[in-house]
Amino acid sequence: MVKVSVITVVWNGAAELEKTLSNLTALDRSAAELELVVIDGGSTDGTREVMERFGDRIAYGMSEPDGGLYDAMNKGIRAATGDYLWFVNAGDTVWERDALTRIFGAGLPAGADIYYGETLVTDEAGRPLGLRKKPLPHRGLTWRSLERGMVVCHQSFLVRRAIAPLYDTERYRLAADIEWVIACLKRARSVVDVGFVVSCFAPGGLSTRRRRASLRERWRIMREHYGLFRTLGAHVGFAWSALWDKLLRRPEFREWKK
Repeated sequence: MVKVSVITVVWNGAAELEKTLSNLTALDRSAAELELVVIDGGSTDGTREVMERFGDRIAYGMSEPDGGLYDAMNKGIRAATGDYLWFVNAGDTVWERDALTRIFGAGLPAGADIYYGETLVTDEAGRPLGLRKKPLPHRGLTWRSLERGMVVCHQSFLVRRAIAPLYDTERYRLAADIEWVIACLKRARSVVDVGFVVSCFAPGGLSTRRRRASLRERWRIMREHYGLFRTLGAHVGFAWSALWDKLLRRPEFREWKK
């Protein structure tokens, strides 16, 4: 049976961690073994008490100061022993209880390097607001797809551990997830769209709160992988799309029907 390491990173997010762990521990495991890895950055708000309550279901838990989000995620990668890595951080949830069964149990090609799907945005109470604004690529996800921005979320991205690098924390503090996804896709031989909503999250996050600095990092990452002229063209497209969104008052999220 395939083994999936779900890595959850948290810092002073006791309520969010409780929500995520309650969700993860309820997943159907008939088609995949689940290894829960929780990395806490030395919280002082009761997060460690939540970890203790779920202690018998957490395969590996750590609570100590770290160098930021991506340093914590690297600790999770190093601790994981599964065939696949799946980042479902505190506050994130898996949308369907049978997600693992639908991915690994039947119907989809077995043994792919990467499985990915849609991501639903919810409000703080968990009510669906719609799908992320950026749609998944119609012709399948490749490393070149990220030229259009972060078209896939790490919450809905399962990658074979053998091909997953560590996050580049030396050069990137706010947008290392984009570089990491590109690196995973460059190494992958088979990438499968699962065809359904895999996870959901509430808006916010590190790069959202520090948007300008995050955009500068994204520019550097895209220039490295796609070259100056393609990166310039992509950013003109981003600006044009944002302008039309504002002028036409387009909705913030794509329509979703269950």
